[in-house]
Amino acid sequence: MRYRKNDIFLIPAGPGIVVCGRAVMKLGTNILVAIYMSDAESVDAVDLKALVESPPVFLVETMDLRIRDGSWAMIGNAKPSVEIPIPVYKTQLEFGGDFYVQEIDGTIGKRLTSDEAASLRRQKSYSPAAVEQAVRAFRGLDEWLPQFDEMRFS
Repeated sequence: MRYRKNDIFLIPAGPGIVVCGRAVMKLGTNILVAIYMSDAESVDAVDLKALVESPPVFLVETMDLRIRDGSWAMIGNAKPSVEIPIPVYKTQLEFGGDFYVQEIDGTIGKRLTSDEAASLRRQKSYSPAAVEQAVRAFRGLDEWLPQFDEMRFS
């Protein structure tokens, strides 16, 4: 299945739980996804525009496999009035060397000070299964693991 920016899809979390993802940015076969928890009783009751105007619970890079194979079913497209800032990361060009800014597309930027480097994290991509587990854990249906903290939107 093809998808585009701002497409909204369902992420399975459990019976009667509506969790939606929004395609923020395509990254080859990966995707940056904003994940929203809905209080809607059913998929049909989800107000997509209101959903994307609320802050997401997670902002995570993952493979787009579940979207392409239809496991995360599309339910619409909605553009927020204010876009979520795209994360910036840190990277090292050599072991033990200085840290540099890394854009989400891998572009390397300026050298970072120690304080700047301390405030950024390294880029990571999580499996779709890990994303689904994080969603279930957020809803109290699974164990919360420390790596889920890294997926949280802040």
